[in-house]
Amino acid sequence: MIGNFLRGYIDGALSTLGIVVGASSAESPVIVAAAVGGTIANGIANILSASSAAKAEYHGELREVEKAMVDKDLTGTVIDKKIGRQSMFAGMVDGLATVIGGAIPILPLLFLSGNQALFTSIGLVVLSVIVIGVYLGKISKRNLIISGLKMAIYGISVAVVVYFVQEIIV
Repeated sequence: MIGNFLRGYIDGALSTLGIVVGASSAESPVIVAAAVGGTIANGIANILSASSAAKAEYHGELREVEKAMVDKDLTGTVIDKKIGRQSMFAGMVDGLATVIGGAIPILPLLFLSGNQALFTSIGLVVLSVIVIGVYLGKISKRNLIISGLKMAIYGISVAVVVYFVQEIIV
């Protein structure tokens, strides 16, 4: 489940950062409304997509077990019901993590204004994904600094690309 959490968190943090940066020419309440709306929609979408994907994957594995058991149908069994619960839990973890990650770039907008809020949002997101990168480097037994830097580059890239898109459009 840690994978579901990390995926959801990174998705929420980076996509909401994109909303914050993309709307940065607007007034703070508009940015907050757009970011909160985007975060909630993203969280719900991730609950549905992650649980559906997990359920499909688990049921695919279950079909393989059925074949190995000479085509015994396991629909409605304890295993089938467990798949439903595990799938929903995976989706809930992913969706909740998306909302938690999405809150990170929003928080500075509640206390700061203008460029100070924008740069603080970017900094907090980049810092949080660096920590995740270091953690991923640790569990994969890879270079921690490189893993953290890769994640920093992802976060900064989102901010830079969306900023330039916003500049072109607005």
